[in-house]
Amino acid sequence: MAHGRPHPSFATSNDGNEKRFSYKDLRGFGRMKTYLKPYVLHFVVGTIVMSISGFLTLVITRLWGQLGGVGASGAAGQEPLLGVRMDDLASVGWTLLAALAIQSFFSFVRVLLFADMTEKMMLSMRQDAFDALVSMPMAFYDARRVGDLNSRISADVATIQDIFTVTLAELFRGLILIVGGIVALAYFSVELTLWMLGTLPVMILAAVVFGRFIRKLSKQTQDEVAASNVVVQDVLTAIVSVKSYANEWLERRKYGTHASEIKRLALRGALWRGTFASFIILFIFGAITLVIFKGAELMQQGELASEHFFTFLLMTGLVAGSIGGMAAQFSALQRGLGAIESVMDIVEQEREVADLDNSTPQLSLRETITMSNVHFNYPQRPDVPVIQGLDLRIDPGDQVALVGTSGAGKSTVASLLLRFHAPNSGLMTVGHTPASELDLRGYRERVAFVPQEVILFGGDLRSNIR
Repeated sequence: MAHGRPHPSFATSNDGNEKRFSYKDLRGFGRMKTYLKPYVLHFVVGTIVMSISGFLTLVITRLWGQLGGVGASGAAGQEPLLGVRMDDLASVGWTLLAALAIQSFFSFVRVLLFADMTEKMMLSMRQDAFDALVSMPMAFYDARRVGDLNSRISADVATIQDIFTVTLAELFRGLILIVGGIVALAYFSVELTLWMLGTLPVMILAAVVFGRFIRKLSKQTQDEVAASNVVVQDVLTAIVSVKSYANEWLERRKYGTHASEIKRLALRGALWRGTFASFIILFIFGAITLVIFKGAELMQQGELASEHFFTFLLMTGLVAGSIGGMAAQFSALQRGLGAIESVMDIVEQEREVADLDNSTPQLSLRETITMSNVHFNYPQRPDVPVIQGLDLRIDPGDQVALVGTSGAGKSTVASLLLRFHAPNSGLMTVGHTPASELDLRGYRERVAFVPQEVILFGGDLRSNIR
């Protein structure tokens, strides 16, 4: 008794509930230690350079504020800072230009270091992921869609690349600016700093509440996009069947249903995002107005110098911008950690071919091939037997034809002969040697196979023949 090959149950990256960020997720970087270890020095030097660049940003902001203060009131009688006359407009201006030049140099070095490290890491990761994909047993492909596997090398690796070139750098830079900025703000005016920090809990609470709804709608939209992509993939794969039954209208209606739902969810998400953006803008500008008002009061009372007030306003904008950007960076980090898990799950998975670089041994298959009491079912359908108790003998020089109805198991027998799958029970031998003990690549190199569907690979005729 035999049954046709089952339709596989496919897993997608959107299955299950969305995982929230946890600091435990950072352990995902540990799975990349093989790729990170050769470039530890790059990372350390890049982090130091980035820290210097962040410190220079604070210095530049301080000098901008000093320019405004000197221009407004002269700021006479101030003590020099690092040898720079802070009451002289020209001295402050030239120092500012020098700081900008130094910062631009350090920024260039930081980008170059992280880009060099990341591109070399991604080269190794892409190659390892591809090697893993082509080295998996057929059961691996039976349970997954081609598009999902392709995205591991393209979309997921690109997401990981963004982590090391942009996200981590922006996170570290943001932390430096937030911590250093708050310390500097407290130095200029503790009272104004407390007023400014008092607005943060409200903004954080609003971000959590609105973010929960926006994240939920975003996931629903992604699920619908994935479902619409499945329709497109199925239609293009089976376009002959679609056209032969004149079912273009049916597939159009199915795709249109998903597209309409995508539009509805996207517009609903836009409503929530717009409401959140309006609230944040109103609240932030209201908070800035309050800080300016309190600062003006302190200036009138002689408790705050004008140059310190200018610096405070600029530094407040710098800190607020860094805090606002942290949410986006953490979101990107979460996506990147998920991509690391997806890629490393493939790279670390057991393969049927362990090493693609080694040369294959030359095997002689001019032996009798036998199958003895072979039973087999596909892993996705363990309750549906495909082959039961098959006995087969093929002597050297024999021409054997398997004849049977559709679904009788002819292609399955061919896949067993090619060792695409292993029997659940029973034995296949070549001569007196079990087939499972022969080198897999060497065995397949001695077997010619002509599939039912002819596939031409990209490239010229020579590359297809090879």
